[in-house]
Amino acid sequence: MLLNKTIPLSYILGKIRNEVPYVLVIGFLVNFLTGHFRNLIPQMPIAIPTFTGTAISVILSFKINQSYDRWWEARKIWGMIVNDSRTFVLQLQSFISKDKQKQIKEIAESAGYV
Repeated sequence: MLLNKTIPLSYILGKIRNEVPYVLVIGFLVNFLTGHFRNLIPQMPIAIPTFTGTAISVILSFKINQSYDRWWEARKIWGMIVNDSRTFVLQLQSFISKDKQKQIKEIAESAGYV
């Protein structure tokens, strides 16, 4: 998991509090209308929601795959940055004289390696 702490329920409810009334009103309205006008609503073949659900699932799988690919690419780039900065600090320690160790230590601390 990428998060070290859980997200509070109050935060989630705060984000969706404006949309929940709309969803409830539309849901109750659809339930009321289908209950009172059942004989006026035409029958829907099962193939329509099946096809729609399949199409939505394919689109979502492509979007999720694309998101994962972007995350993986960012992870590889971050790993390269970390490895290059570690290598840089090691090269500084190897090639720069001993009297400059204080500056090298400051560079390593700013990169988070000490």
